[in-house]
Amino acid sequence: MDISAKKNELIQLLESFLPEEGTVQTDITSLSLSKVSKTSEFACSMSEPSIYFIARGVKEVHLAEQIYTYDASTYMISSVHLPLSGKIIEASKEAPYLALKLTFSLDEMMEVVQESGDAFMQSCTKKCDCALVMGEMDEALLDALIRLVSLLKNPKMIATLSPLIVKEVLYRLLDHHPQMFIKQFATMGSHAYRIMQAIHQINTHFEEPLRISVLAHSLGMSNSLFHRHFKNVTTLTPIQYQKKVRLQMARKLLLSQHVDAATASFQVGYASPSQFSREYTRMYGLPPKSDTKRYSETL
Repeated sequence: MDISAKKNELIQLLESFLPEEGTVQTDITSLSLSKVSKTSEFACSMSEPSIYFIARGVKEVHLAEQIYTYDASTYMISSVHLPLSGKIIEASKEAPYLALKLTFSLDEMMEVVQESGDAFMQSCTKKCDCALVMGEMDEALLDALIRLVSLLKNPKMIATLSPLIVKEVLYRLLDHHPQMFIKQFATMGSHAYRIMQAIHQINTHFEEPLRISVLAHSLGMSNSLFHRHFKNVTTLTPIQYQKKVRLQMARKLLLSQHVDAATASFQVGYASPSQFSREYTRMYGLPPKSDTKRYSETL
């Protein structure tokens, strides 16, 4: 079976599990499936460490000034939590957008790295710190995805076999030259690993003032070294990263808990509602009140 036939097999599998539009969290806890029948506007979200695959359609993702476009011939990996914005740019009722998201933990990646030993070291010739990268889909990786999704037909096999197939997927990603950056994030003491710890700290305490010198010192890094490596990984400065996290969390409060803009701004750490409104408008294109109204009308 060639790769085109395997892609069609994956499409048929996804359609069988997605009779209606939306995102479904499957019985495999790390796997979710999505189906969308029309193109979308930009939506902001906080990505978690995940691998994103498209079976049909095209998506565009923005991270700061970087633009990534991927489809069924490629995939995207986010190795840390990142504030992303994205939109589906190819989808229709006749050929809906179909996608998979497979989350993974640092422990899972470290286990694969440790078990592989030096297997990847010889092929690792290019260093890449960026936490968001693209790769080309190949037949072996596609076959592993098909076997993983197929397990949903046999729930009693999921507990035993899904961890093995997920490990195979991670191993194959490590084996792809552009994805060798993952080894750096899974290596204790590396700069990338320290930045991942910093990202966790900011995400956990995003509403608190960000003291760069204190955070850098806790990681054993100078201010300049911390700033440089943080931007290498996220393409954002620490302050820019925190700002995006705050604004995304504020939007969640506005849309889901129906609080007013001033309340949302204080809850996410802003001291000035007017500054919050300016930065919110810059990020989402509309002031908080107008954005909330647009969202309600869309629903």
